Amino acid sequence: MIRRGYADSRDGQIHFRRSGHAEAPVVCFFHQTASSGVMFEKVMEALGGAFQCFAFDSPGFGQSFQPEEVPAVSYLADRLMEAIDDLGIGTFHACGHHTGGSAALEFPTRFPGRLQSLTVIGPVLATEAEKAEYRKTFVRPFAIEESGEFLMTAWRYLEMIGATGSVEPRTRELADHLVAHRTMPMAFSAVWEQDAGTLLRAVDCPLLLMCSKDDVLWPLFERATALRPDAATALVGGGDFQPDRDPDGVANVLKEFLSGV
Repeated sequence: MIRRGYADSRDGQIHFRRSGHAEAPVVCFFHQTASSGVMFEKVMEALGGAFQCFAFDSPGFGQSFQPEEVPAVSYLADRLMEAIDDLGIGTFHACGHHTGGSAALEFPTRFPGRLQSLTVIGPVLATEAEKAEYRKTFVRPFAIEESGEFLMTAWRYLEMIGATGSVEPRTRELADHLVAHRTMPMAFSAVWEQDAGTLLRAVDCPLLLMCSKDDVLWPLFERATALRPDAATALVGGGDFQPDRDPDGVANVLKEFLSGV
């Protein structure tokens, strides 16, 4: 059973999903923009009772508080760690997807010794030229308009980034994107300003880099693995929505990696 709750951070409450046994090793999941922790529910179910899983909604997303601004990815990381502290979690395994991976990359330097391992699904290791291109599409994919035309704009945007296969997950993602319509451009902008290369070099715990060949960030994956040849690597399916579209693949890779940590 997946249960829900809230934890406190400095600026407001952080919503989370929780599963597994209290005595099991802890895995904390962090979602992409502009999803929420719900994107990890299938993976949490697939992991069964082997781990105690927490999937957090970042500030400005899902059912967490809405911040006035997101000045940097470190802001998200700090508020999430405050929530983790509020839950009494000590050391843990972190798994972040896209923006969630960018937030998790902040942990080793900002909170030394807290991570038992780090998994990044779709690492954002972009050049300045690539960031300039991403800003054209991903800083403000749509704006709220009184006419309601933004609903179709958002629907088509979700199709473009791979939220396909069935109507249910796409509808769910549409709801999450509408909740985060103000925070989404701030989070994307923060990601493009992050020095991901320096942070990736500084990771001092066991590291797993995961991606799929139809992920929008696939071109950046080999760059990340070249920067950290010591990292474990894995390919899964599912485009930009691996935890939804290939939950067994993601869960099996995590089980194998974490069993060796």
